[in-house]
Amino acid sequence: MILVNLDRRTATIARLLGLALIVWSVVSSSPAPSTHGRGLVVALLLAAAVLAFAWWTARPMDGRGATADLYVLAIAGGALIAASPRSAASAFVFVAVVAAAFRDEVPRALPVLAFGTLALAVSVLIYDATALGLLAYALGFAAALLAASNARQAVVRAEQAELLLAQTQLSQEERLRAARLEESSQLAREVHDVLAHALAGLTIQLEATRALVEQGAERDVILERVGRAHALARDGLRETREVVGALRGEAVAIPDAIRSLVDAYDGPSELHLPADAPLGGAAGLTLLRVVTEALTNVQKHAPGAAVSVSVAAGPSELVAVVTDSGTPGDTAPRPLADAGGGYGLKGMHERAQRLGGTMSAGPTADGWRVELRLPVAEASA
Repeated sequence: MILVNLDRRTATIARLLGLALIVWSVVSSSPAPSTHGRGLVVALLLAAAVLAFAWWTARPMDGRGATADLYVLAIAGGALIAASPRSAASAFVFVAVVAAAFRDEVPRALPVLAFGTLALAVSVLIYDATALGLLAYALGFAAALLAASNARQAVVRAEQAELLLAQTQLSQEERLRAARLEESSQLAREVHDVLAHALAGLTIQLEATRALVEQGAERDVILERVGRAHALARDGLRETREVVGALRGEAVAIPDAIRSLVDAYDGPSELHLPADAPLGGAAGLTLLRVVTEALTNVQKHAPGAAVSVSVAAGPSELVAVVTDSGTPGDTAPRPLADAGGGYGLKGMHERAQRLGGTMSAGPTADGWRVELRLPVAEASA
């Protein structure tokens, strides 16, 4: 059983050394192998056992359960015990029983024990050996079978534990990869929303500045527009840093960020934001991004339209509504309509769904309406 933990070459050398010791004990005992009488029987049984042992040594784990080499080894060894009682011939039977028990469950290895014991019983009758010795050997064979079976089960459990550990590590690696992918996707969504809003506002200011330059406006008016563009670019960088900080777990003042968005809107605006609204964690960040995207879309499709941002917090639900007074039927060209990445509405829907909420957007009688609903419990979690 110890040979299981050795490498194949070392185990083979150990088996051959054991075979040599057993053969030496048989050859040096009395009656010794010869060409006549009981010695001839000993020689034939020894030759059969050696051949079976050599075959088993070459392929120790070949097949499942008992194979022909183990049966031959058990029968020849069992008969040789009584034929050469002063030798270590019983080792052949022990090897066959243990090898069979290592290959498979006890029921499939039991026939090897039975044939070896039966051969020993026949040999005891032929050579008039004692029945007590037969009983002792039978009990020894049975004990070896059970010990080998227990050792085999221990090896199987160890292999299963290693397999389970490998599967657990693989599962952890897959979860880690999925988490990294989700983190990258979330970072991309956040940066997209911030930059889309900032770049849309910046583009509006640059378009207005170009129009003023073409119309020959005063220098102070043009500088004012340039200053607004610079402020939008600065605010966009600040908001990007805040987003990265929020993803790293840093605190973000969501109410102040929403007020800054509404104040920076280039047109009439109003904000209704209760002081006790639960705007922390994922709910607050989702609300901020939806308001950002909604205002960006107004700047792109209805620049200068009046907007209203209203946030209401109930005991179990957070509701945010962004409306504008743009006219959906107006077909005038919008220079910013194609600006941005094109993932605004889809991104808002995904944000709301991840927190168990809903987001709807669509035209109204005099403009556009975006409504976000988030369950407070799920959002806080």
